[in-house]
Amino acid sequence: MSHPFFKIDELLRLVIDELVETGRRSAVSFALTCRSFEEPTLSSLWKEQTSFLHLSMVLRGCTCLVNDYGYTVVVGGRVFPAHHIQYQLSQKTRQNHSAADWARFQRYASWMRGLDIGPDGAPTTDTLLRISCNSSGGPLFPKLEWIYWDAYEADPVIPFFDIFLSPNLRRVTISTDPVLCNLPQGQVVALARIISDLPISLEDLFVKWDQGRESLLGDAISSFVCQRGPSLRGFGTRTPLSEAAIHHLTQLPNLSHWVAFQGLPRVVSTNIFPSLEKLRLDTDEALPWLHLLASHEKSILPKGPASTTSHTNTGGTLKFLDCPRNTTIDSTLLSSIVRFRNLVTLRVRTAYCYGADSCTFRIADDDVRDLVTALPHLNDLRLGRPCCSDTCNTTFASLVSISLHCPDLTALEIHFNTRRIVRDVQRLFNGGAERDEAKCKLRSLSVGSIPLEVCKEDTQTIVLGLKTIFPYLTDLDGYDGSWPMVMLKMKDRRRYC
Repeated sequence: MSHPFFKIDELLRLVIDELVETGRRSAVSFALTCRSFEEPTLSSLWKEQTSFLHLSMVLRGCTCLVNDYGYTVVVGGRVFPAHHIQYQLSQKTRQNHSAADWARFQRYASWMRGLDIGPDGAPTTDTLLRISCNSSGGPLFPKLEWIYWDAYEADPVIPFFDIFLSPNLRRVTISTDPVLCNLPQGQVVALARIISDLPISLEDLFVKWDQGRESLLGDAISSFVCQRGPSLRGFGTRTPLSEAAIHHLTQLPNLSHWVAFQGLPRVVSTNIFPSLEKLRLDTDEALPWLHLLASHEKSILPKGPASTTSHTNTGGTLKFLDCPRNTTIDSTLLSSIVRFRNLVTLRVRTAYCYGADSCTFRIADDDVRDLVTALPHLNDLRLGRPCCSDTCNTTFASLVSISLHCPDLTALEIHFNTRRIVRDVQRLFNGGAERDEAKCKLRSLSVGSIPLEVCKEDTQTIVLGLKTIFPYLTDLDGYDGSWPMVMLKMKDRRRYC
């Protein structure tokens, strides 16, 4: 390291961080050019590494690993492409490891910030036992901030989970696949004990438990909730909670993200979720929470007529709302949604319908206009499910309303009727529809399998109409009928503009 620039630690780390962010292979090459570069570069690379499988490769001779998306690894000083990893490491497997091997393993583990543990490449019981026996006594992952654990039947991680606990742990997600996971009762009890022992400072816990014995975890998760105070910021579980746990959850002062699976309790306080910003309703049973919040006089919602400015109590204003899949969208549902004036993301999807009798998208252009007028801050809107049925009552006029009232919108998915789309676009050009200067920043429009059958000349009319109301539109996702031709003409128009 001859240049004095690299002798300044802060400048060296700025260079390394830039290399890691823009091209990890470049960072690996940089690390190999000089011994002085190796340690700081490795620490930056391993901060981005999340795979326990890759960490275990350190015990097989790996000294520098990037990730599993086609980037390089360094084994024994030699550089290999990712598709040679398994072969090369199979040649390096050893049963006995030196003190230097374990020191390197612990050093790399100390740099990691996140850990992804799952059936693919999961650690064996023998590996976990060796790690447990050779740990130095302190936390193996002292800087670990989050864990995503995909548990499965006979998962060896369960009895060794304390290996992964860190004083800085902030987020834990425990997921189970009903196809792969049928944990015996003894392992479920052990899993309940793990949840009970999670650090009191944990900020986010999400348990995606999807098998027949959810109630076996109910006491442990309910107890976890009742013991948490201001530190808990995100929570979600399929496990039915006790009434006391639900009440405590609604009163937490800093809970900003909630994934709801369970329906309403028998008694609800008058002041709930004071800081909720992100709400995902994952089941039909949880949908009544939306209507309750919308009608609550002293909850996070404003009363009275719509305001043109943001509310001053921004900490108590919902910004993200995701409703259950296959929701029926009607004026009753929208009357609750419009109460959340500061929404930035709104996702409400209907079931895929095959005709008028099965269509659950029961709103019209006026309903869409009222919705977007009430929610001017939307950045991402998913309304309905674009399908092969052309029976809904929303038309191109809904797109015009969205373009006029949601200037910050960048992504849109909406179900609308295209039977008269050419006429509707022509009305726009002839001044027969409401028209104003196009300000919407929409770049991505998803129309899915909405039917569209028009002649070649009419596709140009549709392109002009879309570009008139959405001048920044670059990505149109549609794959039925004439939509591919519309997309092609849009690309040609962009090429020659």
